[in-house]
Amino acid sequence: MRAFPYPRGLRRSLGVGSLRNGMTGMSSRSSKNQTRPMLATLTDLLAPVSLSEFLDAFRARRRLHISASDSNRAVTLFSWHDIEALLSTHGTSENVGMWRDGVLVPRQFYTSNGGKRLKVCAFHDLISQGVSIVVEKVDRLVPQISQLAAAIEREMGIQTQVNAYLSFSKGGAFKPHWDPHDVLAVQVLGRKRWRFWKAAVPHPVEMCNIVPIEASTLPDQEIELAPGDVLFIPRGDLHVAAVSAECSVHLTIDLRSETGIDFLNHIQKKAGQDPLLRMNLPRQTVDEQSDTHEAAIKRRLHQLIDDASMSQFLQLGDLSRSPAVQTAVSGALPQMDHVLRLTLRRRLSLPDIASEAGPQPIMIGGEVRRLSPPAIDVLRWLFAHDPATLRALYAGLAPHHGRDSIGAALRELLRFGFLVVNRGDGYGQG
Repeated sequence: MRAFPYPRGLRRSLGVGSLRNGMTGMSSRSSKNQTRPMLATLTDLLAPVSLSEFLDAFRARRRLHISASDSNRAVTLFSWHDIEALLSTHGTSENVGMWRDGVLVPRQFYTSNGGKRLKVCAFHDLISQGVSIVVEKVDRLVPQISQLAAAIEREMGIQTQVNAYLSFSKGGAFKPHWDPHDVLAVQVLGRKRWRFWKAAVPHPVEMCNIVPIEASTLPDQEIELAPGDVLFIPRGDLHVAAVSAECSVHLTIDLRSETGIDFLNHIQKKAGQDPLLRMNLPRQTVDEQSDTHEAAIKRRLHQLIDDASMSQFLQLGDLSRSPAVQTAVSGALPQMDHVLRLTLRRRLSLPDIASEAGPQPIMIGGEVRRLSPPAIDVLRWLFAHDPATLRALYAGLAPHHGRDSIGAALRELLRFGFLVVNRGDGYGQG
């Protein structure tokens, strides 16, 4: 794979004479960080704030700034090596765009051959002019980010999507705007200043990126994120972010909760199965017949609403949520110190059955899978302990299963894609 050369703007931000030498110092720090446990769970990400404190802010729709004690902790999620590999492989992909102040740069400005080839010099020239690189759905491209997103989904029970923002000169990708979802912003490298104004629309369900702000209008709050910091931004908070220094890399973890509108859409799908509701509304009839039809429709709609269950709607969504896609094909079982990670994005209600029983049907990702009792027990244990080493799994299940039984269960879960193994020294190693 061809190495992606780092932007010239980064050289200035590091204040070094040689670009590659400048990167060596930062890259070596990143490599050292790979040996420490990465941010693997929501609890890890929120530290030193507790999960209960965060949930209080989440429910109260209150911003929360979490200052990191370790400025290098987020580098294990998205190191320079990850960035270089991603841009080298996916630089011309549709989910990689270049933005400045809310304007998307046309792809023909920095690609050739019908958008299939990256014009590296043009790409770097745009970056030096204050254009930011935005990678949407980066969790589909970087395994450790995917694993963290899946862990957050299991904890919160809501969908996530992770985007990456890379800037190598002052400025920002977007103008003041609000998002139709909650956001956890994770500062990986550099610093970024966030400004907030009073929310204009409570609980919006659509994004708005055309919000004029007078130059004289002071923000209600300003927060500067340092490396490793995390910021919770409630849905609808009007905000803008700009690079404080000349280099910034941050991730946004979108928390996409279901709303009453989603529940209404669920009821609408049920309504589509009703012959009466599919009938034409009467226009060529007398008023009495029209009134009778209207009354019948209202009775049927009332019945649909009375029969609808919000908890059942949420449960159906959980059962249909597919695991994160990561496949292990080596066939080799993990070693004692290798780290096991679940790809499942929802917690499941698992049956408590005897080990001698046969395979049991379990609904995962909208499909019924038949899992052996040992595989079910491994899943149950990992739901409570993910991420964990194989050594810890053996110790946890020793009272109930031998090593051969656990090994067979691991192969079963790996074959289904419900499990991945991080075989390096740290959780961030794939």
